Amino acid sequence: MTVFFITGTDTDVGKTVVTSLFVSFMKSYGYHCAPFKPIQSGAVQRDGEWIAPDPEIYQLVTEHQEMKDLYAYLLEKPCSPHLAAAHEQVQFDFSFINNKVNKLEKAYDGVILEGAGGLYVPLIEDGYCMIDWMEELHVPTILVARAGVGTINHTVLSVEALVRRKIPIAGIIFNHLHEEEEGIVKDNIHMVEKLTKVPIIGTVPYRENILDVLADQDERQKCYADWEINVFREAFADESATIA
Repeated sequence: MTVFFITGTDTDVGKTVVTSLFVSFMKSYGYHCAPFKPIQSGAVQRDGEWIAPDPEIYQLVTEHQEMKDLYAYLLEKPCSPHLAAAHEQVQFDFSFINNKVNKLEKAYDGVILEGAGGLYVPLIEDGYCMIDWMEELHVPTILVARAGVGTINHTVLSVEALVRRKIPIAGIIFNHLHEEEEGIVKDNIHMVEKLTKVPIIGTVPYRENILDVLADQDERQKCYADWEINVFREAFADESATIA
């Protein structure tokens, strides 16, 4: 079984959308993957129940997965995990998270973990950050980056941080958060690839109604039309890409 970790250069770069698209993309090649949000802050109350907003989006592309199977911790406060956990007096048990992932591994070809925020988002008050956990997991990472102006600096710095920790990088996906000038986007991608030597998996085009797009299989396919499958096939063939 294979585990991928999806992280981003920042908060709100589109990790949840990319995670959902990735599940659909892999299914189109015969790989059935489960999306999973280890720690979800910013829970939404609806009809007397607390809803995990990111896993709710996952359900647009998944089949027969209950909400409770798509996350480990659900916290109300919309902020960094360490602060949300302190607010609710919750202590994260990472063995509990790993056990939930292991159960999914047994039922699927792969598991797609979506991190919270960027690499240095604190998970614990003592300064233990997302990148520290990623270093321990040591599974292939997909970096989601903005497509527009400013992304070169953010993306290169994120790659350098991952490389310093010897965290394997499967590739980068550039997400169009707005309508962008195509010449600028192409140059951004070119320069990031040149500066980092990291594979570019592909792009996600700007779509105003992205939730409607995710709910429609034909429209989803248009979003990952230029994605490269080979890097993922290699990861699925690597039995070390799993959580012990």
